[in-house]
Amino acid sequence: MDRDFNTNSNALRTLNTIMIWLFCVTVLLLVLPFENYSAELAHRINSNRIFLYLALIFEVSNFISQMLISAIWSVKTRKQNEKRNAIIEHSVESLDFSERALLREYVLQRKSVLNLPLSEPTVSNLIECGILKIVGNTDSNSKTPIIISKYARPFITYKAIGLSCGKMTEDQINQIMAARPEFAKEKKAMPKAYRGARKTFTAA
Repeated sequence: MDRDFNTNSNALRTLNTIMIWLFCVTVLLLVLPFENYSAELAHRINSNRIFLYLALIFEVSNFISQMLISAIWSVKTRKQNEKRNAIIEHSVESLDFSERALLREYVLQRKSVLNLPLSEPTVSNLIECGILKIVGNTDSNSKTPIIISKYARPFITYKAIGLSCGKMTEDQINQIMAARPEFAKEKKAMPKAYRGARKTFTAA
């Protein structure tokens, strides 16, 4: 969708550039005193003056129509943004326990991107309401890189996800750590030396 929008914008920009040049040429042909330079050229311009006026009307109409379209598009976009933000704000206010726990993972792991399974209802619900956004392809472990969408970030406060900016009690910390979703936790590979030591200890 973004690629199509950029393509259309580039095409419109090219059209506007051409129309501006045509407008300038048309105005110059209508106002410059060509009689002082070439009587034949002035005669040809005068004989086609009606077409120059028609071209001028068309060019001005094009600019006016584009301004109207831009104004309508701006109003429509603003309303869509307001509606989207209202939906996201309501969704953040209505987060359940598991959804808050998942969003806390971005803070606890200090990451902007988490690899999450789309099959998890919590993940799919947050994507559907616009709080989370997919930014890559699913890997071999059936996990997809996902971020908090830029539209939801202003609403994802510490309070909204059950965290405190101040000092938390040990019980609060234990509750938060116990609520961490297993599918969102980072799986770190165990060092080889540690794996070998653990194997030796077990065998003993």
